[in-house]
Formats: sequence, structure tokens, C-alpha cells
Amino acid sequence: MSKAPKKKRRLLRTLAIAIGSLVAFLVLFVLAFIFNPFEGSVPDVRDVVPRGVNFFARKQLLAQDFETFPEPRFWAELRDARGWNELAEGPLVRGLRQDGYEAALQGVADALAKVRSDSGGWFDPMRDAIGTEIAIAGYEQDYGKSPPQPLAAPWWCCYLRVSWRAKAALGVAGLGMAQDQLRSQGIELATEGEFLTVRTPQLREPLYVKRYLDLVMVANHPRLLEQSQLLIDGSRDEEPIGQMAAYSDGVDKRVTAWADTNNVFQPNVLEFVVEPNAFDGFRRKAAEWPNANDKDSMNQRVLASFLNLKGWQQVAGALMFRPGALSFTGQVGLNSRQHTPFQTTFYRAEKQSRQQWLDPFLRMVPESACAAAALRMPAGEFLTAMFDALEPAERELLDDGMRRASFQGQQLSGTRDLIDKLKVAFLLRTGFVFRRNQPDLSRDDKGELQVPVTARSPVPQVAWVFWLRDGSYPILEQFVTMMRTHYSTFGFRKVYHLNVPYAGGNLEEKVTEFTNPQIPGTGQIAMVVFRDFFVLSNSGPLVKDIVRTRYSADRARSIVEHDAFQTEIEPELPSELNGLIWLQGRNLVTLFDDYLAFAEGASELPDPEWMRTSRPAAEEQVRRTRFPQYPSKASMPRSMTEPGGEFDQAVVAFLRESWRKVRTNFTAEDRQQAQQLRAMAQLLNVGYLQLELENNYIRFQGKLVPDFR
Repeated sequence: MSKAPKKKRRLLRTLAIAIGSLVAFLVLFVLAFIFNPFEGSVPDVRDVVPRGVNFFARKQLLAQDFETFPEPRFWAELRDARGWNELAEGPLVRGLRQDGYEAALQGVADALAKVRSDSGGWFDPMRDAIGTEIAIAGYEQDYGKSPPQPLAAPWWCCYLRVSWRAKAALGVAGLGMAQDQLRSQGIELATEGEFLTVRTPQLREPLYVKRYLDLVMVANHPRLLEQSQLLIDGSRDEEPIGQMAAYSDGVDKRVTAWADTNNVFQPNVLEFVVEPNAFDGFRRKAAEWPNANDKDSMNQRVLASFLNLKGWQQVAGALMFRPGALSFTGQVGLNSRQHTPFQTTFYRAEKQSRQQWLDPFLRMVPESACAAAALRMPAGEFLTAMFDALEPAERELLDDGMRRASFQGQQLSGTRDLIDKLKVAFLLRTGFVFRRNQPDLSRDDKGELQVPVTARSPVPQVAWVFWLRDGSYPILEQFVTMMRTHYSTFGFRKVYHLNVPYAGGNLEEKVTEFTNPQIPGTGQIAMVVFRDFFVLSNSGPLVKDIVRTRYSADRARSIVEHDAFQTEIEPELPSELNGLIWLQGRNLVTLFDDYLAFAEGASELPDPEWMRTSRPAAEEQVRRTRFPQYPSKASMPRSMTEPGGEFDQAVVAFLRESWRKVRTNFTAEDRQQAQQLRAMAQLLNVGYLQLELENNYIRFQGKLVPDFR
């Protein structure tokens, strides 16, 4: 009776030993040939990305951004928003479709679904490979050559923080029997040194795969994997991107500050670092745009005063995703040796408490404005840069008028002379206000328009705002008096000194308005000196609204009283900054509507009325520039001035060229672009961009608040 239990116990012990041995063998086999389930994790993916890469992007918790890939969580709300249908039919989205991006995303989604299906749900690429953390980095140039040479195709490496399932799958893929199975499906796997190489008929070049702990690296060239291995080994020959100053200052610190301000514990962030001039396409664009000498575009000539893309060394930043808003922050590293003299002064403007300079300006921007901007910069140098952006004939015409006027009891030598005398009155800051152009329909006692406009255009109403130094008020009053006294010298037809009415009477300040039908869109220039400001505009009604808003007359509201400004923008503004740009979506929509309506009604042929009223000024301009040997038209031979004569032909050509610039020259493509911008404006409630300028960087932060209501 006692022998049977003993035999049973020996059998159980033997079975337990066999099972234990089998389990131990399996564990050893997994440890040796598959992966170590007890190994640790990479502390920070950025620690294995070399700092010298030309581009880098990183996203954590990607899986949480999608209901089902590739549809993001906000997609249904965006698709139902006003403006989406127009945007979807615009050149941007349509171009993406034509380039195959939509099909490519769907192809990726189908591939992910197939892997899930084929594995019976055991392996989910989103959950196990790309959903936790993904980064991509690479090169556009080969720095192994001197000088560096552009690559035919970028070298890139994708860094994936993976689950144990992915590590197991990758370990199995290194086994011969698994490779034989994959080979039958057209996938060639091979171990070459420290890398696993992948070749398929669809790939021109092999992919190189390497795993370190829970980090899988997939590259199209071994260079990046070699550099990452040096970082893993602690080599001093390489430094990680996380220690690069551009990343630390432009991404890490700024995201941390944003999260503290907005009380966000774990911000949903897409980080990026790009060296723009490493890209051949960007270099070509930077070499030609903005063009300071573009004869057809004053916008480009003006923009070139501020912007020099050739000096952009790095752009580092982040996009922060939150329900109901998209925020962004970052830094543009600048090569100060590329600055023009004006840019050197512009980028050196010091920060100041916004209560001392910015807030008073914002409180006088009418809520009817579609955009506003304020920058701390030398106003005199800015005015000089704007004057230099004019065409030579326009500069000469303005200089000629100045030489026939006097200021502060002295004859002026030209426009720069006047700017030098005025700039001592201005502080280092300039503001801009933009609003839809609504015609001034005021009429005189005879029922005629006080401000006729021949050069009709949807150009917006624009106001320049200058801050005045203490005690400099009289200097600007003298300037306004000079303009009123010599208005005809500068080509103005009439001058008005207008009251600013409100329900209780008239405000103390008066707006001076100068008219000339040839001024595009508005037919006027207006100005006022009040409190600590001098305002110059192409619209008297806008200037009057600015003054009324500053005094809150007739309950005039400013943009700071906009609900979205109070809730979305005000809390994020620092106590000190160099500049701010503000946008209001619904007011921008009406501006684009005007452009589109004008484009539909524009004619290639010059308007006869415009030709008639523009002829006297054109004749004087042509005489001075083409025939300066004649002191007047009357002194020219009749054969030159009669129809078909040399002078007449030159004037007609000048008028036609002027009409080409005055009328809208929208092509079908331009019209589509305007419609697309309108759709974007429909999607926007408010947006802002704040700036910090230094000689070697531009730091920025902003937010776009969609209008889904």
C-alpha cells in the first residue's frame, strides 16, 4: 500500500522537473534568440538621436489622437464646420489628393488593419509599435563630403518605442524559419552585422532595422543607426539632439512654460527641429523671395526689409493640441551676419512691459478690425525702409514735393530729411490696424462725393500707429500743419479738418483728411495726433473709429473686449514682449469676399474715366522721367504731344501699366487661392502670434481658435 504513493510522488516530481526544465529552456531560448522580457526601457528617445540632423519630429501617445487611423478625433467636428467644404475643394486639399496623400494614408490604414487581422489581433501596429512614441530624423545633405553635398533622397531614421509584442515579433523575424516563411511572401530578411535588413520588390533600397531595449530604429541608410549606436555607447564623438541649444530653448523650455501657463500636466505635443537651408527647395526660394528689387510688388519690397530667409539657421518648436484650439511655440535661429542695417536695428528692439506700450494700443483697435499688429522697432528706420521700397519714380515724385515744402521754418531737402526730423518724436514701436474697405460716401452741399475714388480696389483700410515721446506732440502738429499748407504740392485735391462726433458732441481731436481720386481703394490719406499717438491711414473713417474706440465713445468696443480675446489670448500673453499679431476670422471673411467680387468685375481694358482723371499726373510723371529736357508739356513739339506722337504714346503706355497695377490681376489660380484663404478664415474664430526678437533669434508663440459654431 505504501509503494504506490511513493511511485506517484516520484512521477509527479519527475514531471515537475521536466516541465520546469522545459520552461527554463524556453525562457533561455527567448532570452538568447528572441528578447529579454526583463530588460529596461530607453529613458528618452531624444538621447539616441544625433544633434546634427537636418530635420527631426517627435510625437508621443499618437494612438490617443485617433478614433480609427487615419481619422483624427476632431475630424467630424471639422468636417461639419463652416468653410470646410470650400477648403476641401481648394487647391491645397485638392493638390494633396492629386499627389496621392489621401490614398497613401488609406493604404497605411489598410496595412495596419491587415497586420491586426493576420495576427488574430495579437499584434496591433498602432498599439505595439507607433502609438506610444515615434520620432523621425534625417539628413538632406551628405556631411561626409567637403563641402556638404545635397542627397538625391534624404537619409532618414524612424525611432519607435515598442511593446513586448513588437520586441518578440522582431526577435522571431531574426530566426531562419521565420525568414524562410517571409521569403515566400516576397520579403527578404537578413542579418548584416548589427542590423537586420529588409528588402521587398516595392523598396528601391533596403531598410536597416536595429533594436535597443524597447526602442526599434528603422532607417533607409546605416549612417543614422551608426550615430545612434555611438550615443548608446556613450561616445564623446556624438551629442544627442536633446542637448542642442536650439532644441532646449526652442522646444523644451517653451513647451514647459506653455504647460505651466495653461495648467496642462501632460501636453499633447508634436515637436520639431528643421534646418531650412539644408533643403534645396528652401534655398532656391530664399534666394529669390522676398525680392527687395521686385518692380511689380511693393509687398515683396517691404517684406524684404524685415525678412531674410537665407539667414534662418534652425526652426525649432512644437504644436500643442487641445480641444477647441491649436497652439504653437518655438524659435527661429538667425545668422545675424546676414542682416541688413535695418534688420540689425529691428531685431535688437528691447522688450518692455506690455502695460506700458501694447495694452493702450490694443484698447484703441476697433472690434470691426480684421487684423492688428504691434512691434517694438525703430519707427524712423521703418519709415526709411518703406520709402526705399517705393519705385524710383515714386520716390522722386515724393522728394520733389518735399523740396517745395518747408518744415519747422526750414526748406526740406527731401523725404529722408523729413523722416530725420520726425523720428526724434517717435518711440521704438509701431502699430498696424487693418479693416475691410468700406467706401466713404460723405457728400458736400452740392451732393457730390467729398472723397471720390477713381482707382477702385478692395485694398483694406490700413492705419499706422506711432507712439510719441514726451513733449514731442508739437512736432507732429507742425507736420500736420505743413501737410495742410502744402497739400496741393503733394498732389492732393482737397483737404478736410474733420470733427470726431459721438452722442455727446465732438471729441477734442480733429482728423485731417487729404483726397486724391488716384489713391487706390480709398482716395484719401488721413492723420491725427492725439494723446500719446500719431495715426496715419488711408481712411479717415478708420482713424475716427480708432479715436472713438480709444475713448470708448458711443460704447465703441476694442478687440480686447472680444470674448475670445479675454478667454483665449489674454491669459497667455507674457508681461513683456516685442510684438503681437492678432486676427479675427469673421472680419477676414468679408475682406476676402470683397477681393473675390472685385476680381469677378475687373476688366483688362483701362476704365475711360480712370484714364481721363489720371492723365494729368501721368503726363507730368512721363515728362520728368522720359523727357526731362522739356520744362513743361507746352514746351514740347506738337508732333510729340498730338495723338500718336512719341510723348502721347509714352503716356498711354504709362497709363496702361498703371492700370495693370491698379486693377486686380487675379488669374483663375489666384482666385482659387483667395477662395481657399476665405475658407480658412471661416474656420477661424480668433488667432494671435506673440514675438520676442533678438539679433540671433525670433521666439514665437501663438494660438488658432476654430469657429465651429
